[in-house]
Amino acid sequence: MPSPALIELAHRHGEIRPIAGNLPLVLEDPGSAWLVLEGEVELFLVPLEDGKPAGLRQHLFSVPKGGLLFGIDGSDLPAPVGLLAVGQVGSVIGRLPLDALRALPEQPPLAAPVEAWAREMSLAMARPIAPRPRLAGQFRPGERIDPQPGQRLGCAQGLGWVTLPAPGFFLDTGEVEQGETLPLAAGAWLELTRAAPLDSRDTAAALATGEAWAGLETLHRQLLELLPLNLRLAAVDEANRLRARAEADLSAGRAALDRLAAPLADRAAPAEAAQGDSDDPLLRAVGVVVAALGGTLAPPPPRRLHGALQPPTLEDILRANAIRARLVQLEEGWWRRDAGPLLLLQENAPPLALLPRRFRGGWRVYDPVSGAVSALSARDAARLGGAAQSLTLPLPARPLSGFSIIGRVLDWGRGEAATMLGLGAAAGALNLGLPLATGVLVDTVIPAYDLPKLVELGLVLGLLAGVMLLLRYAVQIAALRMEGHAGTRLQAAILDRLLRLPMGFFRDHNAGVLAKRALAIQAIQQAVGGAMVGSLLTGVLALISLGIMAWYSPALTLVALACLAVLLVPGVLLGWLRLRQERDVVRLAGDSAGLLLQLATGIAKLRLAAAEHRAFLRWSRLQARLARQRFLAEQTQSLAELLNGLGLPLATAALFAAIHALGLAPGAGAAGNGLALGALLGFLNAFSQCLGGLTAMMATAVQIAGLRPVYAYAAPILQAVPETGGGRADPGRISGAIEVSRLTFRYAPDAPALFDDLSVSIAAGEYVAVVGPSGSGKSSLLRLLLGFEAPQSGAVLYDGQDLQGLDPQALRRQLGVVLQGGRLLPGSLLENILGPNLHLTEAEAWAAAEQVGLAEDIRAMPMRMQTVISDSGSTLSGGQVQRVLLARAVVARPRILLLDEATSALDNRTQAVVTESLDRLNATRLVIAHRLSTVVHADRILVMKDGRIVESGSFSELMERGGVFRELAERQLV
Repeated sequence: MPSPALIELAHRHGEIRPIAGNLPLVLEDPGSAWLVLEGEVELFLVPLEDGKPAGLRQHLFSVPKGGLLFGIDGSDLPAPVGLLAVGQVGSVIGRLPLDALRALPEQPPLAAPVEAWAREMSLAMARPIAPRPRLAGQFRPGERIDPQPGQRLGCAQGLGWVTLPAPGFFLDTGEVEQGETLPLAAGAWLELTRAAPLDSRDTAAALATGEAWAGLETLHRQLLELLPLNLRLAAVDEANRLRARAEADLSAGRAALDRLAAPLADRAAPAEAAQGDSDDPLLRAVGVVVAALGGTLAPPPPRRLHGALQPPTLEDILRANAIRARLVQLEEGWWRRDAGPLLLLQENAPPLALLPRRFRGGWRVYDPVSGAVSALSARDAARLGGAAQSLTLPLPARPLSGFSIIGRVLDWGRGEAATMLGLGAAAGALNLGLPLATGVLVDTVIPAYDLPKLVELGLVLGLLAGVMLLLRYAVQIAALRMEGHAGTRLQAAILDRLLRLPMGFFRDHNAGVLAKRALAIQAIQQAVGGAMVGSLLTGVLALISLGIMAWYSPALTLVALACLAVLLVPGVLLGWLRLRQERDVVRLAGDSAGLLLQLATGIAKLRLAAAEHRAFLRWSRLQARLARQRFLAEQTQSLAELLNGLGLPLATAALFAAIHALGLAPGAGAAGNGLALGALLGFLNAFSQCLGGLTAMMATAVQIAGLRPVYAYAAPILQAVPETGGGRADPGRISGAIEVSRLTFRYAPDAPALFDDLSVSIAAGEYVAVVGPSGSGKSSLLRLLLGFEAPQSGAVLYDGQDLQGLDPQALRRQLGVVLQGGRLLPGSLLENILGPNLHLTEAEAWAAAEQVGLAEDIRAMPMRMQTVISDSGSTLSGGQVQRVLLARAVVARPRILLLDEATSALDNRTQAVVTESLDRLNATRLVIAHRLSTVVHADRILVMKDGRIVESGSFSELMERGGVFRELAERQLV
């Protein structure tokens, strides 16, 4: 609400006028200010022609009811600019002479609107600068700081007024003279040219001394110097965008024509070379590698630095396509092995795409600058050393069926599958020569005692056997290659999918069971790899053998078919029984692995409770059931193998009986209708091959049918949808504003609502604490803010963007988070502090350790930052573990810091250091705490009870008010 004193001043000395979209106002009088009496006013920077707005408007900020608007004269600039005020419907403003404002006997009514104007104007000038530089020092209004030359300084929160003791630069480019006063908001920065102590004041003190008016003049001068440059840069960016769009359209057209002409072009030119319509070498090289892996590449969103478009980095490209990369060392002789398509980044040369040749062996190299694809010689390959990037494409971000996995495995191994089918068919065709050669040998060669033909036939059969051996060896090699290629890619893709699943998924599954479920998917790949292709091949050969049998004797073939049916039916029944038993084996094995991991993780607690014996008993009961079920399954398998072994002799005996009964024995019958001895032996040989092929095919069919329980066990991973699915938007660089709007949430559909119509708003840079009794919903609120849970209604907004529509990983990279029960990872202290921020250095890790009071502890360790942390984290105390987690949260200087009981294990001295560091952070801070001493300096404290915010205010306000917070505080004091 406007101050009554300001309203009275506006009516006495000024003019009252409406302001709207059709009634804008150019704020060109530096001797006047305007008070917003009703509504809200939007402020723009615009170019001026003859004192009137002309050209592109650049929005600065909004001024609410009760706010002030100050005039600025920019007409004498080479390119005149001014401030344009545009009111919303029903807005009214009143003019105030600046001299009358300065002469007000009571300055406090001015403090809030003057501070709001200076803060928003300062932030509007800093906003286009991205990424923002790191600040070497921060201060609170009323504090003194001793900066070094060249250090960037900023206000920790709110707005501080400083009088420069030395010349300096505002926002790196705006010159400020010694003795000038400048308001500095949290989010802006200042740099001095020489060392000198710098004092700061709050707005009320600056108004009392009159320095605030001088500071506003300095700020307005900086506005006229800096923001017009941003307007010109915006116009240049728009022109660059239009030119880039035209070039992209032209490039896309050329690429489309190239693809249409590809069938008529040189076949040696790979289709991958047409992948990617961008002129950026890195994007084209990655596109070729992705195309070789069977995927397509989408360009990342444009990235700007200081307003200029920047070429995409590898991280930008991979992140936009949810692709993971790992370093592969190119050791000596690497080109002699097949490692899959690789991306090679060179320091002073364009990137290269290294593509293995599928059938002829060796490698090809793609140069994205020239577009040339050439064979890679051993001499050239030896010069390409260092490390390359191996890419892993994600599985589709949707529920996957078993057929989807089978299709992917066959697609990844289609070259090897084609090789297996071709070589297997050739081996099968040659194998059919054995029964035919047997007939010729027995019927013709041996009766005629033709020794030369016997030798010739023996040599032919020996050569045939050698060729068949080589072909079968090649088939096995192709099967192993298919299993290796598909297995490596599938396991990497499954692990990638597991890491992208929402946090709610892991609440229902323990780690051991998830590990077994992930490994179970490999069984699908192994069965599909060589087994499916091999069974298809043996089935075809069995049918060919059946045709040879019918050519020898149709009547005897019918008897053979009856024998085959009698032999195969028990095998099918036993396979079905084993399938049911294997389903129980898979389930029990997963339960046993999960329990074993839980027991191993909690071994310390088991020893403290003297419960080792009971834990062993619980595991042994489950393990005994697993062993029993596995024994039954293996028993069934042994019985099936026994029947398969007895099948051929029993079937042969049945065929001999049928030959005798049908009078088909050699020389039998008056008319000599019996089979010749050679034909009979050829028939029996073909029958043996047919039986072997059908038996192998039946075993494979049972194995593939056995994948159904395997898929059912692994289905939770495959059916869950990763967080990055659905084409969610990149949030961009967030400012730190958080809003929870009318949120309703329950953990289960039939559970009572934990939050019902909850609303909270946190401004950028604000320090907010959430306290309350256990079970009030504090940690659940944090999980909702992180996107670990989804509300039934309402929204969580970051900078006005709904979290449900944002890419959660892109958002979380800008957050610093410490959750309850946080654990360290095995590795060094440096790796634990830097975490995923591999672009940061050890110096930044030390700076983070200083912030959280951990640096002295690390210096006392013999290996300092290289101290090894075990899996259990027992190397460090509980307080040290918490400080490492805090250092990891602040090392990247996030825009938002979310802490859940992050200082519960700290002593009072260390807690004071951490609390002071948190107070100085230039970020939004949301802290959940039970120890109320940690939130004394919070800007605002939210008190939660039964899922509702029952109190809100500063520490002193809540203590004076009485209520839930005071009751909690008094309980801790007692």
